[in-house]
Amino acid sequence: MRTKDVLRVATVALAGLAVIGQPDASADKVKVEEFYGTGFRTPSVATSSEILSDCGDGVAGTNVVLLTNTGVVTYTGIIDGTGTVLTKSLANNCASGQSHSTFRVLDVFESVSIAGRTGGAVVEIIGRASSPAAGVTLNDTTIRVLCGTGELKGVHAEGTLTASLVAGGIASRALQLWVHFGHRHDVGFDFLCRDLPNSESDE
Repeated sequence: MRTKDVLRVATVALAGLAVIGQPDASADKVKVEEFYGTGFRTPSVATSSEILSDCGDGVAGTNVVLLTNTGVVTYTGIIDGTGTVLTKSLANNCASGQSHSTFRVLDVFESVSIAGRTGGAVVEIIGRASSPAAGVTLNDTTIRVLCGTGELKGVHAEGTLTASLVAGGIASRALQLWVHFGHRHDVGFDFLCRDLPNSESDE
């Protein structure tokens, strides 16, 4: 390659880098609003179970179980509203006297308020549960809004939720949430909201 051709290629490459490195001029015009808040989650569910394994140890009572919860859920605080709930939990009870599990929750709302704005939404909770003592369950989870409609279209919200459950007594599920409005944050779950009211409000 001739010297002038090499210089021409280098000039084009540098020009390309300059374009790529420039900030989006429209980004300065976007007003992003952030909110932080706390709240509580209260489900009311029915549970079905399916034994997947007896652990192969010949010990009665040890197993691996798939649990499915369905019912309704109510949030208060930064999230405020009532919707439907579906939970899938995988409980491993192969260590005799001990139990731990992982689970995913989908809470679906036709209408819910998040940080003062209203629309439909799907909330996901993913986490793990352990049982340090008989009749006691502790959950540590992450919570996020997968999609929204109406005023919640394009919302980005995520946080944490902890739960302390005592058989016949305490049932506390406390959450904290960071919510952003004003920018499009597509995490690939918009299809979950397509059947909710106002799902096409800004299309």
